Amino acid sequence: MGIRLEKSAQISDRLDLLRDMYASMLLTRLVDCSAWTAYQRGQLGFVASCRGHEAAQVGSAVCIEVGQDFTLPYYRDLGVVLTIGMTPEEVFRTYLQARQTPHSSEQEHVASQPVSHWGYHKHNLVTAPAPVATQIMHAAGIAFACKLRKSPSVTVAYCGDGATAEPDFREGITFAAHHQLPALFICEQDSSAIQPSTLSTVPLPAGLQHECIDGVDVLLVYTATQEAIQRARAGQGPTLLEIRVTRDEPGALLADSAHDPLIRCQQLLQEQNAWDEDWACALEDRMRREVEQALEDVLESNNC
Repeated sequence: MGIRLEKSAQISDRLDLLRDMYASMLLTRLVDCSAWTAYQRGQLGFVASCRGHEAAQVGSAVCIEVGQDFTLPYYRDLGVVLTIGMTPEEVFRTYLQARQTPHSSEQEHVASQPVSHWGYHKHNLVTAPAPVATQIMHAAGIAFACKLRKSPSVTVAYCGDGATAEPDFREGITFAAHHQLPALFICEQDSSAIQPSTLSTVPLPAGLQHECIDGVDVLLVYTATQEAIQRARAGQGPTLLEIRVTRDEPGALLADSAHDPLIRCQQLLQEQNAWDEDWACALEDRMRREVEQALEDVLESNNC
């Protein structure tokens, strides 16, 4: 009886986790859609949509020990920063910083920031610089400091497929592998175009574990990330997770697509007889109103 109850509790916990991750992915989708619409209207600065990346971002970020671990996102990582603890209002204010404003002399529209530089000091979310892949080197340095201090912290750095061709990427993962640092590198590999993985041509150093997983399935992402972080925390060295995603067109909500992480998560819940349509509708309605209110507050406070 005890074993049966324990298994039942594990299943219940897993379903609760899956529902929580669905909610986080839905919030990411709604914020992304609202930000993109506002950008199209000229109300917010540059918005790099993360549509199609939601499972890769939420499924990995939920494994991070907030306040203990260090997170270095890249500019598309909206789902990461929301999961770490940024609010929709804080996200919209970050996008607003990049809004195009007239130049004082030439009256030309110039961007104060070309991309979103996420930063959230109180949760150890390190602001990413503009040059591509430099956060990988920074992550290796932070992980090295954590190892020297015998800290239990793990450093998690994200990048897109374009970063893997940069010298900073190769130097960062090589340094981490050589010193067996407590680090996790996550590459969100866009597979929407017909092309081989950008990592297929990158020589990976010895001592670096590498795994390629389907970024549509949030449970696969969660499991792989959890195992990689546990290895890093146990002193077993760094991991490179190549998460294959299908980047979709921004703006639409819950398109009927086999590559949509939200639809896949819904299917996973349905397979466990744990999908509740009333719950999902109420959740979306509540989140939509909260996101719309957050955007309205930000725009009003800046007279946009």
